[in-house]
Amino acid sequence: MTVEVFWGLGSPYSWRVLLALELKRVPYQSRSLRFPEKDLKSTDFLAINPRGQLPAIRDGAFTLYESIAILSYLDAKQPERPLFGNSSAERGLIWRLIMECVYYLEPHMTSFAGTIFSGELPEKRQEAIESRKKVEQELARINEALSVGDYLSGNSISAADVAYYPVIQLLLVSARRENTEAVSGALRHIDVHFPALHAWCQRIEALPGFAKTNPPHWQA
Repeated sequence: MTVEVFWGLGSPYSWRVLLALELKRVPYQSRSLRFPEKDLKSTDFLAINPRGQLPAIRDGAFTLYESIAILSYLDAKQPERPLFGNSSAERGLIWRLIMECVYYLEPHMTSFAGTIFSGELPEKRQEAIESRKKVEQELARINEALSVGDYLSGNSISAADVAYYPVIQLLLVSARRENTEAVSGALRHIDVHFPALHAWCQRIEALPGFAKTNPPHWQA
């Protein structure tokens, strides 16, 4: 049975699910919803996710929301090419990495990117700089981990990579917008400041199926 995936442009959390579907080679039907048109508040969608947020999936009569929960579901549904490891040690490491992304990177992503995309610069310049500094600390940790392996948990792609990649891309897209030089710091040139992270991004972007998931308006 084909999985229906409800997603939205600009959502890094939606991108996680699309990446996982492609990596796992799970057949899916794309259901792109538009934020400005209040698709998320429709009766039909609220029956799938009463919180009115993306992403969400429907697999037959079963529905699920929250991106990391969906990754776990897809991994169990299609055991081949596991995203959560083959051993207890691998699974523990992958979950630790995911939780570090959720607790230590995502809040600063939301603050930094949100300030830029909402047009609150230069009024909130200092807040953006403080968030960016926290982001750089986390990226330095990731860069160090990637200096000894192709992917975050070793030499095979995992749910940790799928969780981190879209978040990092949203940060980079926001840091490269016009008139953000004063707040973007090292994020404008990760190839120079975080070379292992930059190489990791290129590896992910070379994976089969990646191009189908890449948000068109982020590609520039």
